[in-house]
Amino acid sequence: KLLARQPDLLEPGLRLVADKKVKPIGAGLSTAVGDIDLLARDGSGGFVVVMIAGRGQQGEKFVAEILQRIGWVRKHLGKGKERVRGIVLVEQVPEDLGYASAAVAETVVIKTYRVGLAIEDVEI
Repeated sequence: KLLARQPDLLEPGLRLVADKKVKPIGAGLSTAVGDIDLLARDGSGGFVVVMIAGRGQQGEKFVAEILQRIGWVRKHLGKGKERVRGIVLVEQVPEDLGYASAAVAETVVIKTYRVGLAIEDVEI
């Protein structure tokens, strides 16, 4: 939800895809090949498919899944002409994800994240 509200945390200039009424529709987008966590456009107008890996997901399989979604966006939204790339967001990079994504480095990048929590005492 945070990334849907602030997609530029992933990359400056990133914004969710919106419909003709400018309503954001790029969060949790369902497609024929599976859900896209975030569908955005970058600063130059190209599509960016963002997938957030859950714990225990296999790297090679995840790369195949994002490539399917990139292909779907390219065919149905980009009309085969617009640039489409992907970002895989993971907490930790499994070894097989790094190797699988190295083969498609021009199309898919891997980013990691950390979630922080601060707890403070309240004086009463």
